[in-house]
Amino acid sequence: MKILLTCGGTGGHIIPAIAIADMLSANLPDCEILFVGGESGMERALVTSAGYSIQTLDIRGLSRKNPFSLIASAFKTARAIKAAGTLIDQFSPDIVIGTGGYACYPSLSAAIARGIPAAVHESNAVPGVAVRMLAPRLSRVWLGLEAACAYLPKRTQCLTVGNPLPRGFCIAQEGKREAREKKIILSFGGSLGAPVLNAAVLDLMERTRSIPNVYHVHATGKREWARFSEEMEKRGLLGNPRLEILPFISDMPKRMLEADVVICRAGAMTLGEVAMAGRAAVIVPSPNVTGDHQLKNAMALAQKGAAILVEEKRIGEDFIPSVVSLLENDARRRTLEQSVKAFAHPNANKEIYCDILSMVGQK
Repeated sequence: MKILLTCGGTGGHIIPAIAIADMLSANLPDCEILFVGGESGMERALVTSAGYSIQTLDIRGLSRKNPFSLIASAFKTARAIKAAGTLIDQFSPDIVIGTGGYACYPSLSAAIARGIPAAVHESNAVPGVAVRMLAPRLSRVWLGLEAACAYLPKRTQCLTVGNPLPRGFCIAQEGKREAREKKIILSFGGSLGAPVLNAAVLDLMERTRSIPNVYHVHATGKREWARFSEEMEKRGLLGNPRLEILPFISDMPKRMLEADVVICRAGAMTLGEVAMAGRAAVIVPSPNVTGDHQLKNAMALAQKGAAILVEEKRIGEDFIPSVVSLLENDARRRTLEQSVKAFAHPNANKEIYCDILSMVGQK
């Protein structure tokens, strides 16, 4: 079988595509996989480091604010669709799979025009423009959150499967962690770092310094590492044995399963990891995303009592009290752990795999 995977832009679109590729490679060792993405995103670095081949297209998102930019983007998209069609004709895939974002639009459009099965995975609570435009013509739209279905045309072939996650995540079982007095906070704000969240975490470290047996693991983001370290030294926090500071976290499944409280943004993949690990979380959505979809992702959990939502505009008032309350209230923490597991989809990868086989006529 030949599979063309198309993704791009942010890690939230690329990581699920790699997870799908890993799942296909594990079950179909002889399959051929080719990625197609944009030239300016993170996809080339992430995909090649995962061991897959990638071709790139000159494509950028549509601007709805500047009419001149909109026209230029439309012409560029048309050229990208033609280029994607040439790639598809050369590779002859059995199915084309996208994971949202503008970079997947050309390849999915070209596949539909050729009658090739085309599917997309939408991880967010509110589908992006590319997915909404393509949805009625796709063979399948896999959803990370059922709430996303309400934003798609009625004739869309939706299937709620959850988010495909990298190997290593599993639903936490009761008693998995050894009995211990210490409590571990795990916090992170993305691969590059989130200055507002980093500042709040520094204040939290000062607050919890006086609470015995609280350990804190924090990923600053690569571009924030030096600044964060300098600020820690100014505050007398550097060298504290109960604080572990990293530029980024490369062993997330292990770290999250060890944590008692997770502090994070509200990217769909991150929330999927929290749900699979079954961890109590304080979620601070990024306000700097299209359509404010991180806030909507977080609200999907918070409204069901599965996480604590702190909007960035209220981080000064609500953040530290929310975290400290979870550290001090074991019952509240356990309630969140149980509630968030309802959002976990441990069979997401398997359901996607079986559906792919059905679409290409294989058993």
